[in-house]
Amino acid sequence: AVVPALNQLEYHPYSQRAHDYVPWMREHGIEVSSFKTLAPITVGKGGPLDLPVSSIAARHNTSTSTVVLSWAIDQNIVPITTTTKAERMDEYIDALSLRLSRDELEEITQIGLEHHFRWWGKDFFDPEDRS
Repeated sequence: AVVPALNQLEYHPYSQRAHDYVPWMREHGIEVSSFKTLAPITVGKGGPLDLPVSSIAARHNTSTSTVVLSWAIDQNIVPITTTTKAERMDEYIDALSLRLSRDELEEITQIGLEHHFRWWGKDFFDPEDRS
C-alpha cells in the first residue's frame, strides 16, 4: 500500500479533529495541510473566538488572519488559503514570522475546542461529529 505523504482536511480552531487524528497521521508519516483555516474569522464569524483573536491581533499589531494562520503553523499544520489582494497576501506571509505566546496559542485552542463548526461537508456529518 502507498502511504500518502500529505492529507489536506478542514482544520481550524473550531474543527481540530477528534480522536487524536492529527497525531495518528504523523505517527504514520503523513503530514497535515488545512483548508478553510480562516473559517473562524470568515464563514464562522460570530463565534466565541471573535473577541480573543481580535485582542491578540491588536497586541501584536497584526491582522486576525495572521493570528489564525500563525496558530495553525505553530501546530505544524500547512494552511492553504487564497486571495486576490496583495495586502492579504502580506498578512498571510506575516504569519510565518509571528510568534504567539504559549498562553495565546492555548487560549485559541481551548476556546476553539468548546465551539464546533464545520464548513465543509456539514450536509454529510452530524452537527456534533468532530471526526
